[in-house]
Amino acid sequence: MSQLETDLQITQTKSTHRADYAPPAYWIDSVDLTFDLDPQKTRVLNKMRVRRNADVSVQALKLDGEDLNLSRVLVNGQGCSFKMENSKLVLDNLPDDFELEIFTTCSPNKNTQLMGLYVSNESFFTQCEAEGFRRITYFLDRPDVMAVFTVTLRADKSAYPVLLSNGNLVAQGILEDGRHFAKWFDPFKKPAYLFALVAGQFVCREQTITSRAGNTHLLQVYVRPGDLEKTEHAMNSLMAGVAWDEARFGLSLDLERFMIVATVTSTWAPWKTKA
Repeated sequence: MSQLETDLQITQTKSTHRADYAPPAYWIDSVDLTFDLDPQKTRVLNKMRVRRNADVSVQALKLDGEDLNLSRVLVNGQGCSFKMENSKLVLDNLPDDFELEIFTTCSPNKNTQLMGLYVSNESFFTQCEAEGFRRITYFLDRPDVMAVFTVTLRADKSAYPVLLSNGNLVAQGILEDGRHFAKWFDPFKKPAYLFALVAGQFVCREQTITSRAGNTHLLQVYVRPGDLEKTEHAMNSLMAGVAWDEARFGLSLDLERFMIVATVTSTWAPWKTKA
């Protein structure tokens, strides 16, 4: 059996039953992620604001993780004791409210499950639904834990000129050694399975629209070079969909931009950032 077939078999045998549900012992209110993207070794710095769930009796914080190399765990800037239970990172004796910092590395080019962060056609993509985020960083990877995400992406500018994630682009610039960065902020709380990241060689069709409330929004359809002429229908459909939401339901876009990324192997559309 090939590695891909083995990974698929493992993924398909996992199941979670509603009858087993229990509220989380902790909530994660905000997540600040910094990615240094590299196909062989991507570095992920994860800073989270965590608080105890007052409705649950005191217990350890157990974070989901798969195929991660753990380098550092800090609580309020200080080293702390932890242990591993199978693939879970377990921390005990925690304060009621604290900052948790976790530094890990992963190998996107070896990720044959195509869940979490992986490389396809020399570009980075993510697939986090339903439980892929745990392959990016240690987290409470469950839909009832919702947080505000800030994401900074760093990568080689010539190889990965486009750096995308959820929300609004709040900063971008040039770094040393031919690298650059983009910082994204999503002001709406979302579960981890809605997290998205794309980095690579893309071109885009753009259209600026004005909502009924008078706000300006940027619509973007990203594709591989050479496919730009195929995007007119997609943009027209997107504009019609936005107009329909406003006319039928009174719902305007709640972000500054709406992005779709379409490739041969995957389609990414973070149009919903609120659960």
